[in-house]
Amino acid sequence: MSDAAVASRRRTRDVAGIATVAVYAVLGAILVGTRVVGLGRSFWHDEILTVVLFVREGPREILAGDYIPNNHELFSLLGWATSSLFGESEVALRLWSVVPFVAAVLLVTVWLHVRVGALTGVLYLYFATLSPLLLDLSRQARGYGLAFLAMSVLVLAALDVHRTRRRSAIAAFCAAGVVGTWTLPIFGVTFAATGLVLLVERPRRTLAWSLAVSYAAIAVWYAPNVDDLLENSQQEFGARIGWFGLPTSPMDQVVIPALLWIEGPVLSPGPAGLLLVAVVAVLLLSSPLLRQRGPALVLGSSVAGPLVVVWAARLYLSTRFVSYLLVPLFVLLASGCAYVLSHPRRARARSVLAVATLALAVVAFATAGRPVLRLPREAHRDAAELVREQGRGDRVLAYMLRPRDLDFYLDAPFRTLEPGDVVSSVCAADRDVVYVTQPYGVPRVSLPCLQRPGVRHRRLEQYAAGDQIDVWFVPHAR
Repeated sequence: MSDAAVASRRRTRDVAGIATVAVYAVLGAILVGTRVVGLGRSFWHDEILTVVLFVREGPREILAGDYIPNNHELFSLLGWATSSLFGESEVALRLWSVVPFVAAVLLVTVWLHVRVGALTGVLYLYFATLSPLLLDLSRQARGYGLAFLAMSVLVLAALDVHRTRRRSAIAAFCAAGVVGTWTLPIFGVTFAATGLVLLVERPRRTLAWSLAVSYAAIAVWYAPNVDDLLENSQQEFGARIGWFGLPTSPMDQVVIPALLWIEGPVLSPGPAGLLLVAVVAVLLLSSPLLRQRGPALVLGSSVAGPLVVVWAARLYLSTRFVSYLLVPLFVLLASGCAYVLSHPRRARARSVLAVATLALAVVAFATAGRPVLRLPREAHRDAAELVREQGRGDRVLAYMLRPRDLDFYLDAPFRTLEPGDVVSSVCAADRDVVYVTQPYGVPRVSLPCLQRPGVRHRRLEQYAAGDQIDVWFVPHAR
């Protein structure tokens, strides 16, 4: 090779290296910036339940009280400890989701950059940063960020165990499995499925004993809640995987909803939905990791385990319940897109599909993600502050599905209205009233007195649960 050719190739590598660093910097800044902006906004319903029922009550209630799915137990314990030391605040509690999530994304990105390739690392960071679902979940005072970190460590450690059987990798794998399951019980299915694969593929006494100790730790942790766990597994939230829907469930139940929506509907089985499933399936199956026995078994079992259990047991599934599965699925999607984009002549049609998928992710982030960055999920604190500031001395009436969420912030007595009581209570009151209503989960009621002279109205925007809370200051009839 001539000196000119060598110099040209070196310049190309230098330019590519600089471009890679620049893209990492931009995506990293977006990742961190979008997780921390607005962290101090109002809690929403599920966060309020977590704080009121568990964080404030302490370890006994968290570990041995009545279990409900809102109690991500390890997160609740960390939240209780943080609140006990530093006081209760939205930012402090949400950081227990934000920090683990950001660390998880960066950990897998670095691993992919080193072990698979720079483009795969960039694309993983791209998908994890721009997913509207992950944007929403990773900012909540819930355990989803912890579970995402646990899954990231579990997958990378499992790949290392399969390759080297090192004791440190076994310890990391088991620790991640315990942490993830102590946070989300369904995580234990992933831990068990992947652990079984490793035991069969790389049998070792250290691994067997470590798994036994880990499963025992999980069993002891959840022993007080076994009956509640079984009962709550039957909750009808989300949708069942269809009898013939198991093969497509990684796409239509997890990847596509996570790329398109904050918490959207199940992907419809129409032509558009089938096309999206086919595109994502092609890109996932293009991953070179699936042509290697170890990565294929580890990544495949970690995803298949919980989906098969949910399908076979006829349980209801919402994407957020298994959002941690986006770690292996985004690894496959990123590596598949990277492969076809790196071989445009060999995979011309798939390259077009990859570019279209990347463009779709940007559009979805710009549309579905924008409200998350601008607005609270539910504006209960803003409503309470408005009532305190402008409705002093007035009677407060609330017509909403979950009035306890307003009570969390208001710290003042108010009356909750039933549909049949709204008109008479607001329009025929013998004193000025503040009427707070949220058009979500309750029948709409028309109030003629809201057109009365002197009525003041503020609409508080939010990006979920009806998209608004209305606060009306209504003078009494004279």
